[in-house]
Amino acid sequence: MTARDVTVRDTTVLRSPTIHDVARHAGVSHMTVSRVINGDRAVRHNTRASVEASIEALRFSPNLAARALSGAKQARVALLHRFPNPGSLGEYLIRLSQSASRAHAILSFREVTGSNLDPTVMDDLIARGVQGVILAPPLGDDVDLVAALRQAGMAIVATGSTHGDQGVQSVGIDDRKAAQEMTAHLLELGHRRIGFVQGRATHASSKYRLEGYRDALRASDVPVDAELIAQGNYDYQSGMQAADELLALRVPPTAIFASNDDMAAAAVSVAHRRGIDVPADLSICGFDDTSLATTIWPTLTTVRQPTADLTELAFKLVLHGIARDQPSATPDHVVLEHLIVLRESHGPPPHAHDANLR
Repeated sequence: MTARDVTVRDTTVLRSPTIHDVARHAGVSHMTVSRVINGDRAVRHNTRASVEASIEALRFSPNLAARALSGAKQARVALLHRFPNPGSLGEYLIRLSQSASRAHAILSFREVTGSNLDPTVMDDLIARGVQGVILAPPLGDDVDLVAALRQAGMAIVATGSTHGDQGVQSVGIDDRKAAQEMTAHLLELGHRRIGFVQGRATHASSKYRLEGYRDALRASDVPVDAELIAQGNYDYQSGMQAADELLALRVPPTAIFASNDDMAAAAVSVAHRRGIDVPADLSICGFDDTSLATTIWPTLTTVRQPTADLTELAFKLVLHGIARDQPSATPDHVVLEHLIVLRESHGPPPHAHDANLR
């Protein structure tokens, strides 16, 4: 059974003891219990003995706790995620599993849902002896989660863009610059009415990609038209709704730039349903370059994130944080190179085709 399989929410049934139960039994804080479980040698002998006795008395995760208390050297890392689509999660897991295998580390993963931190998340991570976590977007901006992880003494590395006020080390691309370059490419082709589909509002990447779109329009003296900006949620269904809204405008866009490939693929589907030729009548571009970009027709022009490099570096950084046993004094955002991948879903606007025929 993995960490994401079952969460018991019915408190009327008998439940397993948690780290908070151990803390109350031993008369210490749950942070102290975490430090004991993770083998922190700075804990006083009497305190350690009291916590270990409470763990044994309550039968708190005996197998996992025993492995942690035995001082096992194998690093334990967890991926925490809130992916709105399974494709992105699958790619992360494949890449991180490869990194964990090379490092002879133990990797687990857990979905974190909702805006309030479920205490069972921390209980589970501590019980499993997790020493470091990799946060998938947008969890690097989850204040309560980051605070709880820090209090538990875990190394933290966020992937993707963050709002920057958390002081968490992160790895990703320059979302704003990438979106600006893609929009600029469409402008160079002659498009002036470019629709934009935003991502989930809580993701920092959604904010930066929208800013990049606006930057490119302003640089070309093209007015930013609010009716050409539709709200999406980084999933296929929201992409369909956003594309329907844009294509139903009195003067519809000649191009749609969606904040991820799932929403761009949805826009292609909506265009097909409406009898709109892609790319002769409508150009559509995405973001991320997931496997979906090359499995639909026409194949998507998109922004490529170096997922393999990103996850490998994130794993190395979290292992370094575990070995260092203290947070970086100056956490920073490591920026990796992106790439504009030109495929079949884009071209000049329809009036350009007409001009070439005259």
